Amino acid sequence: MQRHVLTVRRAAAALACTAALVSLTACQNGDDATESAGGSTPSKGAEASPAAEPNGIEKLSAKEIYDTGHKTNAEAGSFREQLTRGDTKTDLLVSATECVGSVKMAKGTFEVIRKGKDVWAKPDATLAKGFNAEMGTTLAADKWLHGTQDHPLMKGFASWCHQEQFAAPDTLSEKATKGKVTTVNGRQVVPVVMSAKGESVSWYVATTGKPYYVEQESTRDDMQDIVYSDFGKPVDAQAPSGPVVEAPKE
Repeated sequence: MQRHVLTVRRAAAALACTAALVSLTACQNGDDATESAGGSTPSKGAEASPAAEPNGIEKLSAKEIYDTGHKTNAEAGSFREQLTRGDTKTDLLVSATECVGSVKMAKGTFEVIRKGKDVWAKPDATLAKGFNAEMGTTLAADKWLHGTQDHPLMKGFASWCHQEQFAAPDTLSEKATKGKVTTVNGRQVVPVVMSAKGESVSWYVATTGKPYYVEQESTRDDMQDIVYSDFGKPVDAQAPSGPVVEAPKE
C-alpha cells in the first residue's frame, strides 16, 4: 500500500511540475512542484475591436502595468489559455471553479474537465502506458478517470488549469523595465521586460480597451509562451459522457 501511495503521488508530481507556470525558475525535482506565476500570449481571439479606446496603461510603471494586466485577466472571470513550450501544448477554457480542454505533451495527451471539486481526466494510450510502466499506476487508456482535487493524481491533472490566476493573480516582485508601445497580432500593447544572464522574458498588456495581459515571449527553454483570449466566455463544464472509472486509490 505504501509503495502504491508513493507511485500515485509521483505521477501527480510529474504532472504538476510540467504544468507549473514558471517565471524565471524551472521545476525542481521531487514530489512537490514549484509553483510560480507566468504570463500569456495573445491569440487571434484576443485581437482588439476597432472601437477600443486607449486605456492609458502605458503611462504606469513596469510593475503597475504587469500587476494591472494580471488583475484585469482575473476580473474577467474566465478566459482561454493556450500554452506552448517545446513539445507541450495546451488549449483550456478556465475559470476559478471550472476548466475544460486538452493537454498534449511528449509523453502523451489527456483531456481534462474540472467542475467544482470534481475532476475528470482522459489520458491517451501513450500517457497511460508511460505512467503505468514508470510509476506502477493502473491508469486506463482512453477512459475518463474521476476523482476530486483531494486525490493527488487528479490534483495533478487539474493543476494544468492554473486556476490560482483568479484567486491570486501574479504580481511583479523582480526588477523589470517598460518598453515602448508596439503592435502584436494586430493589437496595441506595452511590453514589460525582464532580463537575466543573457535571456529575457517580455510580457505584453493591451493599451486599448481593457488592459488585459495578452502575451508572454521568452528566450528561455523552461518558460512557456501562453495565449490568453475569450475573456469572460462561460466555461460551462459538464461531466463527461461515456465510460468513467474512479481514480486509483491512494
